[in-house]
Amino acid sequence: MNEKVKIRGKLLKVRENIPDKIRAIKNDKITENLMKLDVFKNAEHILLYYSHNSEADTKILIEKYVDEKYIYLPVIRGKSHFQAVPIKRPLNLRAGFLGIPEPIDTEPSSAFDDMVELVIVPGVGFDKKGNRLGMGKGYYDKYFEQYNKTIKVGLAYEEQILDSIPKDKYDKPVDYIVTDQNVYICNRKLFKS
Repeated sequence: MNEKVKIRGKLLKVRENIPDKIRAIKNDKITENLMKLDVFKNAEHILLYYSHNSEADTKILIEKYVDEKYIYLPVIRGKSHFQAVPIKRPLNLRAGFLGIPEPIDTEPSSAFDDMVELVIVPGVGFDKKGNRLGMGKGYYDKYFEQYNKTIKVGLAYEEQILDSIPKDKYDKPVDYIVTDQNVYICNRKLFKS
């Protein structure tokens, strides 16, 4: 079995086994830590993921910032990529790929992707160098290949941080990792909360 597959299975179990009350506290802390970051405070155009299953929660961020910033969610296009689509109130979302909520696509345009300054990235696991283990489809890596000047921030629970994540040549690392306990810039801690 591939090493990434083994690590993914292990980390998904760890993430899914966080008790709901603890998860809620951790999600609040992740949100608080993200909002302290200058790259988040200063960004006007932010691509967020809509949290699904046991991922670090982004729903609070979406609700809070949809009226203050330009917020986008990914809409899957075909089998290999997604596109950033803006959201506004009321949040008109529908179940998309794997049942993940996405905007009802009324304005498809790559011009939106060109405006995105900051991407908030989900992950199954990260290492302190910014290497990311996702679900294995490569959507974010393909997006970052095309939009490589965008700042990338991974959200995770501290339990998802490993010393090392296997990296393939097409994998794109994130610039920051925000957890419930730390904010990492590449290989060093920015602050401990």
